[in-house]
Amino acid sequence: MMRVAPLFLVITSACAFGQDPGTIAMQQAGQLQAAQQMQQDMLNSGLQSMQVMQQQQSEMAQQQQMLAAQQSASQLPRKFLNAPTKASAQFLRMGQPAFSVKSGQVDSGTRVRIKWRTTDNFSTVYYSTDGWTPTTASVLYKGPIRINATTHLQAIGVGPNSERSEVSQAYYIIGSRWTTPIEQPPLITDGKLRAGNTLQLVTVAKTSSDAAKTGDRIPLVLDQDVKVGDSVVVPKGTPVDAVLTVASPSVEYYTPGILTFEVRSLSAHGKSILLRGGETMEGADKWEPEAVIKPGMALTATVAADVTLEP
Repeated sequence: MMRVAPLFLVITSACAFGQDPGTIAMQQAGQLQAAQQMQQDMLNSGLQSMQVMQQQQSEMAQQQQMLAAQQSASQLPRKFLNAPTKASAQFLRMGQPAFSVKSGQVDSGTRVRIKWRTTDNFSTVYYSTDGWTPTTASVLYKGPIRINATTHLQAIGVGPNSERSEVSQAYYIIGSRWTTPIEQPPLITDGKLRAGNTLQLVTVAKTSSDAAKTGDRIPLVLDQDVKVGDSVVVPKGTPVDAVLTVASPSVEYYTPGILTFEVRSLSAHGKSILLRGGETMEGADKWEPEAVIKPGMALTATVAADVTLEP
């Protein structure tokens, strides 16, 4: 290469002596334009490589975000993951709890047994009789349930990995289908509401999972008078603060709508009475997939801390 380069320069120079100055200028301009085009092509190629790298980095970041979201969801408390989902469809094929007595008119004192068994012989059942959807905080089934009044019985089976079955339901009617609401007796105190005291509450408006949002208020009121001696200190109908902690609409046929709310407090004579309680309502089936809380549904809450009441 060291010998060829000088020869090339000599030939070029020799040729140049035989050419017109204008021709030489045109050749030089062409060489300059070719060099500039090569430089531009290299720059464009570099930009394209950078764009490809940026796109790859963006895709990797999105994948990392999706993975983080999945890991976060898997760490949610089980009480927010107890509705049947598409992911748990295989588990749900194990079946629902079965009642020994079919829905309909029954005699007072009828005993209802619940059966549910998984493939590994593990069986845990929770049930409710007040119209609210059972959860793992509901009554654990240990033996036959005696039906002494018109009852809406619901049950779920919970498997070894805390996954659960769909809800089984039955309606047992004693006497007339239409029953008179029970008048709740007053709570008599000695001037103090104590932690653990139970208060009777009732819903006063309709709430549906296809319209409600997490954080919405649930219209609840006190369903009994609270007295000190003969004096009413907290009257029946006093509003109760309760908030939806879960409000999820039905998703096709995989997941029924679900509503879960938390009871927090009520106020009396400027004092806040802290409460603990809450309930869950789930869509009944694929024909009624949305969860609906109706007016007149009863529930209980417990007093969270001692409060002195004045007549």
